[in-house]
Amino acid sequence: MAKRNQNTFFKRQKEIKRRQDAQEKMARRQGKKKQDEQEGEEIQLVAPADGDAEPVGPTAEPAGPTE
Repeated sequence: MAKRNQNTFFKRQKEIKRRQDAQEKMARRQGKKKQDEQEGEEIQLVAPADGDAEPVGPTAEPAGPTE
């Protein structure tokens, strides 16, 4: 069996490092995207004139009377 060239070894090592760096970069980008989405979904509190804070957002209950 033939002995592999040392340059082939270094080339393979560079390829592996480049692939790992690309995966880490994608993970960072996806983490930023998820973080931005979570910040957008947080409930904001609005204080009306009488001082009671009511949640406003997609999870807020309707303000009308209930039976």
